[in-house]
Amino acid sequence: MKTKLFAFIILLSGILITNQAVAEDEKRDVSSFSEISLRVPGKLYLQQGNSQSVEIEAKSSTLEKIITEVKGGELIIKFENERFFWRNFKPGEIEIHITVREIEGLAISGSGNIIANDEIETNSLNLAISGSGDIQISDLKADRIKASISGSGDIEIEDGGVADELTISISGSGNINTSGFEAENVRVKVSGSGNSRVFATDNLDVRVAGSGDVQYSGNPDVDSSIAGSGSVKKIR
Repeated sequence: MKTKLFAFIILLSGILITNQAVAEDEKRDVSSFSEISLRVPGKLYLQQGNSQSVEIEAKSSTLEKIITEVKGGELIIKFENERFFWRNFKPGEIEIHITVREIEGLAISGSGNIIANDEIETNSLNLAISGSGDIQISDLKADRIKASISGSGDIEIEDGGVADELTISISGSGNINTSGFEAENVRVKVSGSGNSRVFATDNLDVRVAGSGDVQYSGNPDVDSSIAGSGSVKKIR
């Protein structure tokens, strides 16, 4: 009898653990926003549309700890108690789907990823990574873009229109690749071992301190300054 009871308890425990690990979808109702700050280690799929929606997929114990709040037009996605999370909690996979009308800023703190597979159109866009996260935009149309990395993250803009200004700043070992995106005036500042690839049509201003490399396409007027073993090279 004791053996059967013990087996039943083990089976029940396994069922409970399995149920806790099953991913659930949860829609979040938030006020309007045009900027996003991702502070959890998940994948965020972004698209631009006529309506706004925020949906998170994760196991229930993780969903309970994720906060979505809007401050000053910025949607912040974070854990309710980050210190507790890092010490004791394993969040599992987190997938976030966001549709928004206007996009003016994307920021990552930590190891999250932001992926935009569809066209993004905006006047100006700020991209920022602090940590090892990645931002990938397949098709961007914007007049002014600022992209910065502090850490080892990556930013990639695969294609798009012709911007007026593109400003890039890398501190650390991060990489920023915008070679498929043309800009008239480009400024690149690298401090450390980071690398950047750009397409400049009119002017290119480069400052490198360290071993970073800047590769460029187009035929711009180039003004460069290098302190260290870094380089500035035309690739096509």
